[in-house]
Amino acid sequence: MPCTYFDTGSTWGFFCTSRGPYKLRLLDGRRVFMEWHHYLGPIFFLDRYLTREIEDWHKDAFLCRAVEWFQGRGEKA
Repeated sequence: MPCTYFDTGSTWGFFCTSRGPYKLRLLDGRRVFMEWHHYLGPIFFLDRYLTREIEDWHKDAFLCRAVEWFQGRGEKA
């Protein structure tokens, strides 16, 4: 798992790295970019620079279907 725990004595926490970005074409013809975190799950973006996040992706049936497809392939695009 790409999450790392750190402890500096006075501060502690962890950070997670991601895989991607993956470029996905949805069934309705849109293209989106997705980062995949093993712990946090997917994060979708409208641009390849990962600056315009799609925050309510779970309300979009096409994005949910893309997540199911991605997980069904073993988390590989």
